[in-house]
Amino acid sequence: MPIATQKFVKHTAPEPDDAAYAIDAAKPSSDFPYEHKSVQVNDAQIAYVDEGDGDPIVFLHGAPESSYIWRNIMPFLQPHGRIIAPDLIGHGLSSKPDVDYKFRDYVKYLDGFFEALDLKGLTLVLHDWGSVLGLYYAARNPDNIRGVAMMEALCAPFYPILDSQEAVKRKGKAGAVNHYKLYKTDEGWDLAVNQNLFIEQVLMLHAHRKLSQREYDTYRDPFRKAEWRKPLYMWAREVGLDGDRPFTDQAMQEYNQWLLDKDIPTLDIYVSPGEVSEEYDVRWRVEHLKNHDTAFVGTGLHFVQEDQPEATARAIADWYRRNLSPNPNVWPTDAQP
Repeated sequence: MPIATQKFVKHTAPEPDDAAYAIDAAKPSSDFPYEHKSVQVNDAQIAYVDEGDGDPIVFLHGAPESSYIWRNIMPFLQPHGRIIAPDLIGHGLSSKPDVDYKFRDYVKYLDGFFEALDLKGLTLVLHDWGSVLGLYYAARNPDNIRGVAMMEALCAPFYPILDSQEAVKRKGKAGAVNHYKLYKTDEGWDLAVNQNLFIEQVLMLHAHRKLSQREYDTYRDPFRKAEWRKPLYMWAREVGLDGDRPFTDQAMQEYNQWLLDKDIPTLDIYVSPGEVSEEYDVRWRVEHLKNHDTAFVGTGLHFVQEDQPEATARAIADWYRRNLSPNPNVWPTDAQP
């Protein structure tokens, strides 16, 4: 059962560009307009947002993120259903249990979370490693899934990476393969844990827009101590190369097959140039998946929700309205005819 609510620390330090942004209505908000609830799952407390009524719309983040990355997306979906956004173990406001933080550990805790909340008839909104977790859950529980919206998703045609020598020949993919290889070395620990590279560089370099100090500080909070950074080190290591992560590879193969077989609505959000999911990845899925839609939302890199929050939110909300909403006349604005 849920217990006491929690909140992110509210970072309010003035920004050098606050005055310039004061008249810029397009600037994404750094505020998080929700409180977290908490539920016991195994030996951990999972913090999560849970607002509204209706069929559950579940938002799953990746690394080095938390539910905070969905702050400008969820309000557009709230008119359509019950929005739920957990912080994965080791992330956000959730516990940091003493586990290996391998992919199978996240699977166990996320399965437990869904069971604890008794969630039925899910629509999944997925990003990065959240796509691996969410799609693997969908492949194992197809009768409990109504739809899937995803962005920067680790799936076919590039994942799993069973032949890294062939993979580096793919347009734009050599950097990703070399990144994964680096974190399978001793140097990877120093970069991820001692230097906090994922927060101090990856987050900065893989967002097209400049994040504010307030936003960076919220992302930093769960990883301010070196001993809290093991999840970030492990995420990069859990991508399989040449068969060295059989559990992850098998999960990816299972959900790739589910994507090919499914007939429920799915949505691919993509940006230009993108990183994990480039336009030709999206094109491949359009050509191979049934009942599959796409939405181009503008210029961006990996953190789509930070680069193009409103366009992303509107694309998902409109796809949901047309395909899944019990009332397709509900729009995310109060616009009058």
